[in-house]
Amino acid sequence: MGARRRDRLQEALGALQLKLSTADLALIDLGQELGIGDILARRALAGVLDLTKGVAAFLVADQMSDSTTALLACGFAAPLGHSFSPFLRFRGGKGVATTVGFLFAYLPYSTGVGALILVIAYCLTRDMNKALVPGIVGMVALPPVFGAPLWVVLYVLCLFLMLAVKKAIDAPHERMVWARDPWSEGRPGFHRDEADAEAEEARSL
Repeated sequence: MGARRRDRLQEALGALQLKLSTADLALIDLGQELGIGDILARRALAGVLDLTKGVAAFLVADQMSDSTTALLACGFAAPLGHSFSPFLRFRGGKGVATTVGFLFAYLPYSTGVGALILVIAYCLTRDMNKALVPGIVGMVALPPVFGAPLWVVLYVLCLFLMLAVKKAIDAPHERMVWARDPWSEGRPGFHRDEADAEAEEARSL
């Protein structure tokens, strides 16, 4: 890819990140004005927008670059830009929805099935941290089933390993926030619920 085309791609992605970050904050402010809690506002109002960031990053890169390497690099750049946005003082979300949005545009069938597994797991557990495990496993393992080469499995795995690092970085802050103002749908991080502990104790008797 020529230097001029690469510069145009970087400018387009930078402008896109700025516009979507501004819209993200606007949606959260709107949710708070309507009386919706901050966490719910982020999930309900900004969730779709976070997915859109990943889809848009793929579409922009696909149109402006004929390099597969550049396209795949955008799979890392999109969630990194969302999680450590320079327009938001290097703060941001976890990057899960943005990564899933990119993968949905790049690998629609395997990502769609993985997302369906995630939704089913969430409905059963009511805990997003636990539901992410089977959903991500599906998104990582299923691409070859739908005709993708085997190296794509490693690529998708690396994307989610990057998110695991972000999760580890955020964990101390999440625990501090949860201790001060706990939310109802699962504690931060991976943990054993009281019901899990009771069930394990009953089996051991």
